[in-house]
Amino acid sequence: MIGISQIQLPAKDSYKLKTAGYFAAFVSLSILVNPANVFLSFATLFFRSEIKTFYVYKDIKAAKQEKISKKEYWEIFFEKNKIKIASFLLFFASVTYLTFTTTFLLVSLLATIPLAMVLILLQSELRPKDFNPFTLLKAAISFFLEGIKENTRSMTNKFDGTYERLLPHQLNNDIIKNIDKLKDKYIEQVSEDTINNEGFKEFIEYINHLHMLDGQPFSNENKGKLVMFLQDFCKGNEKHSSGFTGGQILLLVLRACNDGDREAVKNKKDALIANLLDSQTFSRKERIPNTCFTGVIYRMLSTLEGIHSDPEIKFTPPRQMLLTEAENEARKFILDRLKNKKNSKEILKAWCNAQNNCEDDKSQKIVDDFIAEVSIPLMRNLLSFTSQYSEQIVSTLMKNISSVELNKLEHSTLNQYIRNKLQDHGLDNQVENIRGKVFLKLLERDLLKTNFSLKDSSLDEAKRIANKIIKEEVEKLRLETAEKARKINPIEVQVDVTLQNLSALSRERKCCIAYNRLSEQYKGSERGIMENILLKKLEITKEEMNKILEEHDIRKLKLALDDACKKSGKNMKEMIKEVEGIVSSHLSHGVYASNVAEGVGHSS
Repeated sequence: MIGISQIQLPAKDSYKLKTAGYFAAFVSLSILVNPANVFLSFATLFFRSEIKTFYVYKDIKAAKQEKISKKEYWEIFFEKNKIKIASFLLFFASVTYLTFTTTFLLVSLLATIPLAMVLILLQSELRPKDFNPFTLLKAAISFFLEGIKENTRSMTNKFDGTYERLLPHQLNNDIIKNIDKLKDKYIEQVSEDTINNEGFKEFIEYINHLHMLDGQPFSNENKGKLVMFLQDFCKGNEKHSSGFTGGQILLLVLRACNDGDREAVKNKKDALIANLLDSQTFSRKERIPNTCFTGVIYRMLSTLEGIHSDPEIKFTPPRQMLLTEAENEARKFILDRLKNKKNSKEILKAWCNAQNNCEDDKSQKIVDDFIAEVSIPLMRNLLSFTSQYSEQIVSTLMKNISSVELNKLEHSTLNQYIRNKLQDHGLDNQVENIRGKVFLKLLERDLLKTNFSLKDSSLDEAKRIANKIIKEEVEKLRLETAEKARKINPIEVQVDVTLQNLSALSRERKCCIAYNRLSEQYKGSERGIMENILLKKLEITKEEMNKILEEHDIRKLKLALDDACKKSGKNMKEMIKEVEGIVSSHLSHGVYASNVAEGVGHSS
């Protein structure tokens, strides 16, 4: 009941007697509140889901600049909680009776508040400005309430932190499989003396010379902490159940990081550094935070997940840590609540309309009212002991709860039928969209049970409805495709094709060749359109294109002059006299003879 943050040391110039009195009062008070601390500990354990629900809901309300009402307090802690409350009181009474004497309980009950008042009188920071017995009593009660809040939150976080540190152990089978994959490919890189291994030294050197990490400055303090941690981690002889030490597993991961082109190597090393650094700060931003031996190994291996193809590293995380699993649980809970609502069809339709049409105020109002009704029960369900979802996941889910899809078909035969039909039309990517439309149509035609599953005798009718919707969707897609094709500029298509064929060349070469080829096809106003499209595709200005074309024409002229000199036996000066004739036959972009002569003179 007393928080650590509530310790307010007397000022340095205080009398020694006052300081001694303060500490004596604080220690005495800490002893006397032991029964209350036991009560608080058991309450935190019993009502953990309600406490977590309260803090998540408080954050959601704070984002809307709203406060939790008395009714919402009742819904969170007391509504439908009679059995839990009765069980807790009975359990606590038994523990208190067996643990504490009657005398101690009586002293604790009678002396706690007066002693708290003495503590406040001895500490100027806690003493109320408007000093009287009533304000002193209020300050004492406030002192205990602040302690209750601090300890409740810290105990809840401690429990969650302990649980989440155990999560990597649930992935141990995956960890062993992935280590075996790396061992099969990189076994020759494994050394028992990790500290003196060249790969390890190179990695430490890389850390020390790294200036930016994830777009942020990488401080010398973080470098020092990470290097110190790695040296201690790799000196240890503790072995993982795979048979390798932590240092040997790091060497395997480093070998995989160094396998690839330069950019891929840097990306993998930076991701490994970020994961190792984060494992030391116990950040909740990651999927599974941890600091234990197994957790660090998991974080090292997970660096390669998704960015290292050979061998492919994969993990199947515990379902409690996945947002998609929480969304599925939320969907089941909401549909279960809808079964008992008289206007369930209206709510489902409004839910779908709100997702597809943001300007539908009527549907949005229906959805908002329903969400307000189910939010607290849903959070209590998701944060219960049996589900073990983290506060972070539940908070993220509740902020976007209206985006959860409720109109999903559960009938496997009908689902497969729809999938097959869409595959026949090449519309595999429309499966979820069509299922949603079929679901709403079945709901409208009263072909679903109270739990929103398909009625047993309605499969044939459901297939007919699905066929009709698929036919409409195919026709709609055909019309959209035709409309898009009609709107496509044929000149732009031709420019794209030409540039695609020249993709291996430099931008200057592409500009020259593409312009000359396309100029043969388009004249007048069409050539102007072609030029503008070409400028946009090459991301250059008109002036830049003119300069490139001019330089290209000068090179063409020099080649033509050289060829003419060889054939006629004349020198370059003699050929300059004939330049205007050659210019008129080879140049097409307004280059004057003086430019040509100057360009040729420089070239020769």
